[in-house]
Amino acid sequence: MKIKRAKKVNKILNYFKQNFEFRSPYLILLDGTFCAGCLVSKVNIKEQLPKYLGEVRLLTTSCCINELEKLGPPVYGAMMVAKSFPIFKCGHKTPQPANNCIMSLIGEKNSQHFIVASQDNELRSKIRKTPGVPLLLLHGNCPTLEKPSGMTQDLIEKTSDEKTLLSSHEAKTIKELKKQVFGEEEPKKKRKRKGPKGPNPLSVKKKKNKNPLHGVKNKLESEGKKKKRRKNKNGSIVQSG
Repeated sequence: MKIKRAKKVNKILNYFKQNFEFRSPYLILLDGTFCAGCLVSKVNIKEQLPKYLGEVRLLTTSCCINELEKLGPPVYGAMMVAKSFPIFKCGHKTPQPANNCIMSLIGEKNSQHFIVASQDNELRSKIRKTPGVPLLLLHGNCPTLEKPSGMTQDLIEKTSDEKTLLSSHEAKTIKELKKQVFGEEEPKKKRKRKGPKGPNPLSVKKKKNKNPLHGVKNKLESEGKKKKRRKNKNGSIVQSG
C-alpha cells in the first residue's frame, strides 16, 4: 500500500477512534453488493482488508445471505463469498432486506462500532445520515474508506463547542470560589485619554518681531546717503543735498 494511501486511511481511523471509541479489531459488516463487487474486481477480501485497515473481523448477516439466495444464479459467486464469513446475529426471525437489516444494526448511534462495506448507493446515502458510521467501498479494485460524513463532522463540532462553554451555574460557582480565595476585585480605574501632544518647543523656530519703524528708518538713511552729483558750467561737481 502506498504511503499516501496509508496515511489517509490512518487519519480517518484515528478520527473515529478519538471521537467514537472505535478499537481494533474493527468489525466490518459486509453486504451482498460488496461481495459481488470484490468478486468481479478480483479482490480477495480476506487478504486485502487486513492489509488496508489492520486487524479486522469480517462479518455478514443471515438476512444478507438470504437476499443473495433469493436472487439466484446471477449472484451465486457472491453468495458463496458471503457464506465464507462469520454471521453476526441480527435477531430477525423473519428475514429482512439486507439494507433494512444493516440499518437496524446501526441504529441511531452505531453502538457496536461497525464499519459498513457496501456498493449500494441507496444504503450508503442512508448511513451517511447517521453520525459515527465509517463506510467502506470499492474504488476500482481498491478498498477505500470514505472520509467522515457531513453529519458526523457536524456532531463532533457541536459536541466540542458544548464542552468548551461553561454553563451559567459553573461560571457562577467559579466566580464565588475566586471571591473566597482572592477577595473582592477592586474596580478598575478608567484611564484618562490623553490628547495629541504639542510640538517640541526646542524644535520650533521663534518668530521674529517685526518693528514697524524699522523699514522707515532704513529708507531715510538710504535717502540721506544718496548724493546727487551734477556738473556746473566750469566742470566742477556740485553735491546737492
